[in-house]
Amino acid sequence: MIEIVKYNDDDLKDNEIDEVITRVRAFIVSSKNDMIVGFNEEGYQLLGGYVSEGEDLVQGLANLIFNECGIALDSKDSIEPFYEVRYYNKDYKGSGVNRLSDLIYFVVKTDKLPNYKKLKLSDREIATKLPLEMVRRSLFGKELREYIEKEQNQVNKIKAKELLMAYDKFKEIYKF
Repeated sequence: MIEIVKYNDDDLKDNEIDEVITRVRAFIVSSKNDMIVGFNEEGYQLLGGYVSEGEDLVQGLANLIFNECGIALDSKDSIEPFYEVRYYNKDYKGSGVNRLSDLIYFVVKTDKLPNYKKLKLSDREIATKLPLEMVRRSLFGKELREYIEKEQNQVNKIKAKELLMAYDKFKEIYKF
């Protein structure tokens, strides 16, 4: 059972939702307790993205991970959801649409490493990909907190705080 956190300041009911947007993100962890994370001008990023309505979330996440870094997950790898954040927005950005934005966090256990060559990208395409880093699982929270403390851009800071909440939940469930 995954924990679900809801932000619903407008007290919207599910039957009042016009549009559902689902995103998936992965804490990719190796047997050596290293994590694969992205880092760019917008801060730390987990691999993942948007999935289509009705798309299988696990397969969608596996496809996104492959497209983002060339890791082809298979039955030897573990993909497990553990945390979900739901944002209910009335009149989303003045569109007249009531929107539910659902963000589901997964833990992916694999020892596979990124391999852009599997994607058959040009050098230019590889240069524009999200830069990835291997980070010790036990140090990620400290690094993320330091980033939040120094970051000046408020949007990046908010995104990092949300990631820290998910990381803290990850740490609580997958004891370390």
